[in-house]
Amino acid sequence: MALKDRFDKIISYFDTDDVSENEVHEVQERTSVQRDSRAATAQEASQRSHMTNSAEEEMIGSRPRTYTYDPNRQERQRVQRDNAYQQATPRVQNKDSVRQQREQVTIALKYPRKYEDAQEIVDLLIVNECVLIDFQYMLDAQARRCLDYIDGASRVLYGSLQKVGSSMFLLTPANVMVDIEEMNIPKTGQETSFDFDMKRR
Repeated sequence: MALKDRFDKIISYFDTDDVSENEVHEVQERTSVQRDSRAATAQEASQRSHMTNSAEEEMIGSRPRTYTYDPNRQERQRVQRDNAYQQATPRVQNKDSVRQQREQVTIALKYPRKYEDAQEIVDLLIVNECVLIDFQYMLDAQARRCLDYIDGASRVLYGSLQKVGSSMFLLTPANVMVDIEEMNIPKTGQETSFDFDMKRR
């Protein structure tokens, strides 16, 4: 009987987190029934002559406690669990955040055909996406205008615009580092040249 009482205590400990008024009444009814049954078992135990004093003390000590509902208890337990979790796993959170940052870096490939497409490219920079821009479908004058707009926006947003091909540029946000070594870009028959300084002829 004492073993059953211990299990009941353990189970009731975990059940008290979400106590409602109905459950409180049920617990009180159960405890009164258990008290009656314990009183009967206590009388039987006293009649037995082979029980020792320590066993009798254990029987008396295993009486169920009445639990009162404490509205602040739930909040305290939740805060304690959160604090324990945060103290136990700070390294795991840091590693996960590094993985998420690595996974979230995307490069969008854009082939602008008109000047209005430059706004889409700048919008991608605003949400911290890298953009590879290929001006092969634009005329020289339009490409210069578009490139000038994108370069201005990248400077305002602390981004970086780098030439990576004869008509290709890489636009990156401030948190992305690009290491481009000197490249010899072969001429592919396309004689248009795009410069950062936007020189006029």
